[in-house]
Amino acid sequence: MAADFFFSQTQQQTHRSGRRAASRHAMAIGEHTGRGNGYLIVDDHALIREGVVRVFSGTRPDAQLFEAGDLAQAISILIGPQGPSIDTVLLDLHLPDSRGIATLQRVRAMAPDVVVGVVSGTDDHELAMQCLQHGAAAFVPKHGEIDQFVQGISALAGGGVYFPRDLLWQAASRIKPDQACGSSGEVKVTRRQNDVLRLLLRGYSNHVISTELGISPETVKLHVSALLRAFGVNSRVHLILACANRP
Repeated sequence: MAADFFFSQTQQQTHRSGRRAASRHAMAIGEHTGRGNGYLIVDDHALIREGVVRVFSGTRPDAQLFEAGDLAQAISILIGPQGPSIDTVLLDLHLPDSRGIATLQRVRAMAPDVVVGVVSGTDDHELAMQCLQHGAAAFVPKHGEIDQFVQGISALAGGGVYFPRDLLWQAASRIKPDQACGSSGEVKVTRRQNDVLRLLLRGYSNHVISTELGISPETVKLHVSALLRAFGVNSRVHLILACANRP
C-alpha cells in the first residue's frame, strides 16, 4: 500500500525531518483536542502492543502507557482509578470479546471525551469511513508498510489525525455530487461549484480541475473557498468527510 497519508501539523517540531520527506503526499486534516499524556493500547496481540509502545516511547517519552488485551480489560482501566489520566485510546476493532465497529462505539460511549484511534487488520475503505463517522481520530492499517504504520501511530501520539490518502479518495470517489450538494436544500451551491466539487471528490488538484473545466486555477480556488463556507468546514479533507457523512 502506498504511504500517502494525512496528519496534523502538531508534529511539526517533533517529526520535522520525517515530514519533509512525506510532505509531497500529505495534507493537514486537523488536530484532536486531547491534552493529557495517558495512552491506552488495546490489542490482543502482544507483539502489536509492544511495537506501539516503542513508537509512543520515541514520540512521547513522557507518556503514561497502559495496555489491555480485550475490551473488558480496556473498559476496566477506563472506569478505574487510571481512567482520568487517559487521553487517547489506540483500539483494535477485532478483540476476543468484541468485533467490528461496535467495539469503537462501546469505547466512545464509555469514554466520550477520550480520543480514539483505530488500528485495523484490514484497509477496507467502508470500515475506515465508518470509524471516522463514529468519531475515530485515526485509522491505521496493520498490514501496510511499516513506515505507514509508524507514521500513523506517531501522528496520533503527536496530537494529529491520521487517515491513509488512498482510503479517503476511494470513499470520496463514490459520493454523488448531487447527494453531497444537498438536494434537500440544506446546502446550496451553484452549478459551477457543483462541477468543482465533483472533481474535488475524486482527489483532483486545483490545476487539474482548472484544466478539466477550462477555467483558471484562481477561479477554482474561489469556488473551493465558497464550497468550504457552504459546508461550514475549513479544509478539503473536512469537506469530503462532510459529504461522506451526509445521508
